[in-house]
Amino acid sequence: MLNKYQSCLFANLFAIQKLLFRIAFGKLSMQVISLCLLVFLLGCTNETDQLYEETTQKSFANVVQDAEFAITENNFRITNRLHIGSAIKKRGSIDFPQNEIILFCNLTIAEEMLKIEPRYINYCPYKVTITDSDGYITIGTRLLPLKTSNPKMDKVAKNLNKILRSMVEYAASEDPFILEQN
Repeated sequence: MLNKYQSCLFANLFAIQKLLFRIAFGKLSMQVISLCLLVFLLGCTNETDQLYEETTQKSFANVVQDAEFAITENNFRITNRLHIGSAIKKRGSIDFPQNEIILFCNLTIAEEMLKIEPRYINYCPYKVTITDSDGYITIGTRLLPLKTSNPKMDKVAKNLNKILRSMVEYAASEDPFILEQN
């Protein structure tokens, strides 16, 4: 089975192939061909680079509890919980798997980030997702972009991404001391 990145690459390759066959290949300049290949290679990197996920065989409840613990231990405040799976079940999809979103924030980090780049309000609040799928629990988060035109923002993003990754790793791990190692 293809992952999201591979599926996106195949979709881009198919689109470029259709474009090239519509136009006589010999009439295309090397710049156009190079541009098409660049779009193909880079077209999917943003989404997959921003998602960080781990899987575990721990129970869903234990993963949720460990995620909440990791969030609070890293000085974030949980602002909301979205019980997506149970809400869908209540609508009639009895066999729908458990899905949870935990939203959280640290106002000190948010203030620092927003002073540098106000548009990053779109990353607030931060979130951790927990999904039950085929006997495995997947926990994930969305990371901030690391290579922007603003070195100050890149530094904040690097530090925040390290914290977000550690939360996901802790929630997925059987090791109760993993937070102390980060």
